[in-house]
Amino acid sequence: MSSRRHEERPSSLNKNGLRNLIRVALTKGYYRESWHAVHAHAERNISSDDVIHGLERPDWIFAQPPNYDDGHGNWEYLIKTVDIEGEELHIKIAAFPSEKRFEVITRW
Repeated sequence: MSSRRHEERPSSLNKNGLRNLIRVALTKGYYRESWHAVHAHAERNISSDDVIHGLERPDWIFAQPPNYDDGHGNWEYLIKTVDIEGEELHIKIAAFPSEKRFEVITRW
C-alpha cells in the first residue's frame, strides 16, 4: 500500500508581503472581485472604489489570522479598513503571489 505524499502548503504572506502584492496587483490591474463580493451586502452600497480605497490605505490591519483554503489551494486574508466615507470595511481576499494577483471574495 502506498501513501500519497501531501504537498506542503506555501507560507502565508505577512502584512508587508500582502501590502506589496496588493500594490502591484492594483497598479497592473491584476485583481478581480467575485460575484459574491459585488452583489452581496447590497445594503452597504460598497463600490469597487471603496475597496480600492481601503486596500490602498497604509493603516489596514488583519481582522483575523490568514486562513488556508485547502479546496482552492491558496491563502485567504480578512482585512479591516475603511471605505471612502470612513465607514468600517472588511474585505476578504484570496492571494495568488506567484501570479502577482488577488481576488476579492467578499466585502462588508
